[in-house]
Amino acid sequence: MNLVQLTFATTREALISVALPVVILLFVVAYIEDAGYLNFEHLFAKARGLQPALGALASAIPGCAGSITMTRLYGVGAVTAGTLYAAHVATLGDAAFVLWSAKPLDTLGLTLIVTAIGAAFGYLVQNSSATRFLRLNDASYSCPMPNRLPMWAAIAWPSLLLLALVAAVLLPGKIALSGGIGLVLAILGIVMLRLPAAQLGKRIAAQALQSSVRDAAEIIIWVVAADVFFQLGNALSGGILIQMLHGDVFIDVLLAAAVGLIPGCGPQIVIATLFVSGDLPFAALLANTLSQHGDAIFPLLKAQRKLATYLTLVGGVVGIVAGLIWAGIA
Repeated sequence: MNLVQLTFATTREALISVALPVVILLFVVAYIEDAGYLNFEHLFAKARGLQPALGALASAIPGCAGSITMTRLYGVGAVTAGTLYAAHVATLGDAAFVLWSAKPLDTLGLTLIVTAIGAAFGYLVQNSSATRFLRLNDASYSCPMPNRLPMWAAIAWPSLLLLALVAAVLLPGKIALSGGIGLVLAILGIVMLRLPAAQLGKRIAAQALQSSVRDAAEIIIWVVAADVFFQLGNALSGGILIQMLHGDVFIDVLLAAAVGLIPGCGPQIVIATLFVSGDLPFAALLANTLSQHGDAIFPLLKAQRKLATYLTLVGGVVGIVAGLIWAGIA
């Protein structure tokens, strides 16, 4: 198989295994949020003693909405420092959509583990003298909402995705067709992410579609890029990349935790994709999940860089320790 055929085949497999479940999951979560069923402000105001546990649970929701909300609430003094740390340690980010779509049982176990670790660490912070070093000097920052796509883009992109999936299922021999449409989807997604913010639709379903398709396009870009570049790199190197990742689990844990220190969800989606494909062990995924903070770290990097640095370092240490412990157990 030449490199062009490998690219088409890899893109096709990424679409079949990830794309449609990701879009559905994103839409459901966005609809619940837009409909107002998740009123974190009201809940946390009445349960201050339970805030770290609730903060970790909020971050267990696929995506970054829970941890971003905890970051915003901490900025206005509505939740404790322990809650902020619990939420950021337990964040699964957008990589959760990839994981839930491909390996739900493993993802359930991962969610339970990081939620428990996040809550425990949050209570440790809240009930120790270290809290005074973790408070914000100035709580006047905000978490901007992501741009919403124009309705034409929110309809056109999933329609093209459906066409690619139909071609992949009904025409299994036409790998270049479905793979080519997949590459067009990824390129179109890059263009869509640069579109100016659009007005919200009048119905909740339309609003959820506008936000979920935008997030889905971004996730698919990373999934396709991760799969294609990894497979191409492995082919060109004669299989060295696979041998490296299937070598020492301790090195995998350290590398995955280091990737988690990179702000944003994109690099974490790469780690999730490698786990789904069987190229990284669960211990490495656990280390990465605890180490990363998703998109929730960006407001703090802009307004409170010192606190963002603390959160990043703490997440990295917790991720490495938990990953190595799991590697030793497994």
